[in-house]
Amino acid sequence: NLSDLVAFVYDIAGDCDEWKNVARNNVAARLYPTDFLLIRMNQNISQPSLLENLRATASVKAITKERQIDSRRLFSYREEGDDTDMEPELEFSRFKIMSMEEAEADPEISEEDNLRHQRHILAKGLFSITKVTNADQLWKNGHSGKGVKVAVFDTGIREGHSSFRNIVERTDWTDEKTVDDHIGHGTFVAGVIGSTHSQCAGFAPDAEIYSFRVFNRKQVSYTSWFLDAFNYAIQQDIDVLNLSIGGPDFLDRPFVEKVWEMSANGIIIVSAIGNDGPRYGTLNNPADQLDVIGVGGITYDDEIAPFSSRGMTTWEIPRGYGRVKPDIVAYGKGIRGPNTGGGCRSLSGTSVASPVVAGMVSLLAGMANPMHLNPAMIKQVIADTAAPIPKSHIFEQGMGKVDLIKAAEYVEKYKPHASVIPNQLDLTKCPYMWPFCTQPLYYSAMPVQVNLTVLNPLSVSGSIENARLVLNTDGFAADKPLITAEFSQSQVLWPWSGYLAVSISVTKAGISMSGKVSGKIVFDVVSDQSETSTVSIPLKVELSPPPPREKRLLWDQFHSLRYPSGYFPRDNLAIKTDILDWNGDHIHTNFRELYNHLRSLGYYVEISGKDWTCIDSSNYGALLLIDPEEAYFEEEIAKLASDVYSRGLSLLVVGEWQNVKTMKKLKFLDQNTQSWWLPQTGGANLPQLNRVLEPFHIAFSDRILDGSVTVGNEVSRYESGTSIHKFPKNGRIFSIMAKDVVSGSRRYFPVMGIHSTGSDPGNGRVAVFGDSNCLDENHRRGPACYAVIEALLNFVCKNETDEKVFPQSLQLKSQFVSDFGELPVPMDGVHFERYSNVAGENKVPECLAKFPKLVNVSSLTPTVNHSDSQPYLPAPDGGFHSNTQQNLPLFGLLFVISVFAMVAYYRCCRGDLENKGADLVSFASIIPSTNRAGINDSQVKTHSPDDSTPSKWGRGGQLHKRTTNSTLQKDVFKV
Repeated sequence: NLSDLVAFVYDIAGDCDEWKNVARNNVAARLYPTDFLLIRMNQNISQPSLLENLRATASVKAITKERQIDSRRLFSYREEGDDTDMEPELEFSRFKIMSMEEAEADPEISEEDNLRHQRHILAKGLFSITKVTNADQLWKNGHSGKGVKVAVFDTGIREGHSSFRNIVERTDWTDEKTVDDHIGHGTFVAGVIGSTHSQCAGFAPDAEIYSFRVFNRKQVSYTSWFLDAFNYAIQQDIDVLNLSIGGPDFLDRPFVEKVWEMSANGIIIVSAIGNDGPRYGTLNNPADQLDVIGVGGITYDDEIAPFSSRGMTTWEIPRGYGRVKPDIVAYGKGIRGPNTGGGCRSLSGTSVASPVVAGMVSLLAGMANPMHLNPAMIKQVIADTAAPIPKSHIFEQGMGKVDLIKAAEYVEKYKPHASVIPNQLDLTKCPYMWPFCTQPLYYSAMPVQVNLTVLNPLSVSGSIENARLVLNTDGFAADKPLITAEFSQSQVLWPWSGYLAVSISVTKAGISMSGKVSGKIVFDVVSDQSETSTVSIPLKVELSPPPPREKRLLWDQFHSLRYPSGYFPRDNLAIKTDILDWNGDHIHTNFRELYNHLRSLGYYVEISGKDWTCIDSSNYGALLLIDPEEAYFEEEIAKLASDVYSRGLSLLVVGEWQNVKTMKKLKFLDQNTQSWWLPQTGGANLPQLNRVLEPFHIAFSDRILDGSVTVGNEVSRYESGTSIHKFPKNGRIFSIMAKDVVSGSRRYFPVMGIHSTGSDPGNGRVAVFGDSNCLDENHRRGPACYAVIEALLNFVCKNETDEKVFPQSLQLKSQFVSDFGELPVPMDGVHFERYSNVAGENKVPECLAKFPKLVNVSSLTPTVNHSDSQPYLPAPDGGFHSNTQQNLPLFGLLFVISVFAMVAYYRCCRGDLENKGADLVSFASIIPSTNRAGINDSQVKTHSPDDSTPSKWGRGGQLHKRTTNSTLQKDVFKV
């Protein structure tokens, strides 16, 4: 019990001022055993000794920080008629109540579509979601959820609400002494499950409703509140639990493990997948967990709702491939439910779709054989009977739209057996199996990875054994298999579920094959009672001969890091509503549209989740390094330089911002622990990326630019990108007029460059671009910069220079080194090694044994005459951009001559002015600079003929008020 835990800590730490127990005044802490203790550390004294002693104790499983859960941080909650945008505070939130919006005010759908949607509802008399899904048919057969215990974790239910007849208990887990709903979210959610109102009836009107008020009036909660409430749900033998909440932190260990524990105790958990659609890679936890039924939303027209979050899961990135989520989709737009003040109203969101499924599950649980009922069984039933939605991808809909009637029929004849999601692998079926169906398999390609969710209704614990690939006759050539499969899997299937990752490759026997190959994936699930269930998954893939090298691109996923676990900030600083980079930075998540565009151009895109020592560079035309945050092994850099200089591999790098001054502004205070969260990198890890580019004499700067890029007819925004600080002789650099966010200066900056390492066949090419936001569909504002990428790919893969983008006039006649800005540096005070797969002790390249003697990078890199470096930016017209001197020698010479002539005129012909004490200044040594940002840091002193106090001249050339400062501003003049 709680007092025993407190005494336990006293035995270790003693009765001192370092800590105190935080009282948890709720029914669970008072009446039932607990498995955690909440303590508050004294911030004024050293803590490591106490924490180290606790960690060293075998009875302590883990020590984690309390997390604040604030629904307002990342999502707004809109009442009817409220269209104001909530400016988020720069503060961490574990997750939030899923935003609900009035059905008539969906910002993602046009007014015409909204009106059509409402007419569609009225025309069919769809005043209740239960009529749409035919739940009334089950009521007629006596199935109304009677005896099923349903928990609603939310904002509470209003006392005495007339729409409910079977509220068994209302409990409060917050810091407020009330169980009422002061927001309306909880009442509506509970009503969708169990309302008795004739105009907005719930699915299971006779279910026993347990209201868990876990959010206070400020819509704030804490992890400890949820943990106590979860423990109480276990003690109350809850059958179904709805969570219309979620967030991106799937590494909040106490929360995630407690969800597992509830599942292990037989609680069927239904959770909203999130309202971050139509963006990909935006799944929320806990809906993204294996054991939870993750629900997405659709409209009454059976189309994926724009607000519904898309998969894949990002737990497995960067080394693996994500699982299919959501599991299923349900109606989530224009759903009617009870209002807190009585009557009904219509709301939209996955927050609504989740209780739709929870209500259905409550009916199915009441129909099921109690001996068979468990979370895996119910998830299996609704997944296997769901109907795929035409023209939608698997990462949008999972197994499809839930079908209550078919699920009910399945329950009545159900026999326990293991299964998987998805239950078939037809990798040729488009668009449902996007992206797998968009590209054939071929010899020498990176394996195609498919991650299966394994459901084991046989027992809470089990194992996967004897996984194998069985091919049909079309899978052989001369008795040799055309494809092979490797497997990785959960060591234990717990609770009720696990994963099986399948990696499919083409063998050498299939090197010239074209066509489809079929077979099946077969494995055994063994329960903890030694029962065995064999699972067979149909498989179909399409083969083709390997494409030409110049058409093959390798996407580097290994060097991408994201939240969680560390604080990696967003790439686009202009977007204030999402401070975290949490979408995976994967070619199939937030770069999904880029993938589709590359395929439309005829490129084949493969994905590497390993470091560069494992790559056979001879297969690829170019390595794509887009927005990376990871560090690099020295061996990786050496191998890449060797591959580019001597093995014909080319490199395309797209960077992002990194500026320490800006990073410090992005730190935020964790209100729970009173500790500061610091960004581990900028939008990209530019100091590390510059290490990769150093062998090619290329570097990015620490500038942060806002502007636009025009290539042909395409104009795209350049937001929070960086500039090129250094570029080699004979390369070509493309510049834009942009504003530097750091200094406020507006001038020309080089943002894109191409460079060839030589003319021999083994010499590769390098192209760089400073902004990935115009390629990232989740953060892009405006058109994509596909014309930019096409021009760069034509250069690196085909050795074709687009003369309209990079005319001969842009070629550098000497090495370019910018005199504006600095090289980016890491920020002090961060612990990057905690989140890196490279930095830190005992981390080595995975395939280093293949390359025992790597070439010294310096032997590959040409010598550069640094004294020949210049800061001049060539312009397309053959001159130079106006913020350098290079286009001004003739003008400067003429100006100097004019100045001398003017001085001579005044001295010789107008000497009377001098005699009268005129304060004319001598300018014989001064040339005005058009560099408004101060290219040269020299300080220029001027003296009047009579040695009086000097005057200051502004950018426009007007004489300003006399000053006693004898030094001109750096950004005004230079010698």
